Amino acid sequence: MKQVEVNQLRAKLHRLDLSNEFIARYIQKLQDNGESYRVACKTIDRWEKPDSSQFILQALVCGFAAAMLGGWFAMVS
Repeated sequence: MKQVEVNQLRAKLHRLDLSNEFIARYIQKLQDNGESYRVACKTIDRWEKPDSSQFILQALVCGFAAAMLGGWFAMVS
């Protein structure tokens, strides 16, 4: 891997809030195994977890909007 690719992988791993020691060991392991940048990116992307708080907030907002709309229709009818 080129140094630019290593830096991009390092940035991806930092966004996952991993320790610097783990990142250094993982990148060394990738280089020792001869992993390509593309395979390493796919592996790291699988580690990223969706933000469940956004899903919950979205469900609450939709529920609130439905309740308000239902109340308005009840008052109009």
